[in-house]
Amino acid sequence: MAVDSRFILTGAKRVFDSRPMYAQVVVTDDCNLTCEYCDEYTPGAPGVPLEELKARVDKLDDLGVMVYDFLGGEPLMHPDLPDLLAHTKAKRRGSNVVTVITNGFFLTKRLIERLNDSGVDYLQVSVDSIEPIPGSNKSLKSVTPKLKLLAQEARFQVEIQTVLNEHTLPQYDRFRELTKELPFKFGFSIMHGRGGRIAIQGENFLELVRRYGVFDGTNLYGQHVQEMLLGDFSRSWKCLGGFKFLYVNAKGAVQWCAQQRDYRFQLQDMSLKELRSNNHHKPCEPGCCLGCVRLISHALGEPMKSFRASMTLAYGDMKGSPAQPAARSKNGAHS
Repeated sequence: MAVDSRFILTGAKRVFDSRPMYAQVVVTDDCNLTCEYCDEYTPGAPGVPLEELKARVDKLDDLGVMVYDFLGGEPLMHPDLPDLLAHTKAKRRGSNVVTVITNGFFLTKRLIERLNDSGVDYLQVSVDSIEPIPGSNKSLKSVTPKLKLLAQEARFQVEIQTVLNEHTLPQYDRFRELTKELPFKFGFSIMHGRGGRIAIQGENFLELVRRYGVFDGTNLYGQHVQEMLLGDFSRSWKCLGGFKFLYVNAKGAVQWCAQQRDYRFQLQDMSLKELRSNNHHKPCEPGCCLGCVRLISHALGEPMKSFRASMTLAYGDMKGSPAQPAARSKNGAHS
């Protein structure tokens, strides 16, 4: 996809200024699944009203955010999600990157059409296994028809994300074999426990990560991942949660990340001064494997240490540059 020069220039500024770059926004805490490794949902919770969500995006844009993840719970349960995505893509004349993180169960042809029209850049679909496994129903058996529908209809990029744990490890090679015809990118999320601390260790996990990689951007902190998988948490880094990375919960409060809930500050009251107050080391850093906050922290916090990392950020490779609608042939295939 084409690289937007405005995104490049503003992204480069974020390395040095005091404005946030990346926000994750919860649109609902409700979810149709009850994965045992996840504590980021409340069954039956109401969705955040659309106008409130738009106001949150307006505030984030004013602060300087350029990269957005919309999530839950299960975000596709929110009936107004496509309208929110379109509102977000209208910011900065579309010179931003917008992703939805979903389990994919609610995808239909009509919803994919609405997502296409919204201008969303990415859909990240969580699929953990071939068959349902203990603690997760997010399997190929459950969502293969949805993935095929995406391959046929989507005009945005699709990523398949798997939570790497003791249940998904043994079948992952076969999983990739069964999905090799799908025109999608693949990656891992490292399973974490309470507070975001890594919950898996061992040479077998390390070997799989070395073979497949984790997700785009791990070149920024790949050595940390490998050492943590062997139980070594000694390598220092500085978390920029609450400063360059903002997690906005369903009640409109900013947290350092999804797992650290002691710090909460209402987004609408957030100022650059408050953002700068979070530019410090945090006690949860050792063993943290939350990919999104680590990615932005390493990319923006160590630009002189890794010039390639900062250029990766500037050119949008950490989440891709803003999407351009794909041309389609008469039979519906991408051309």
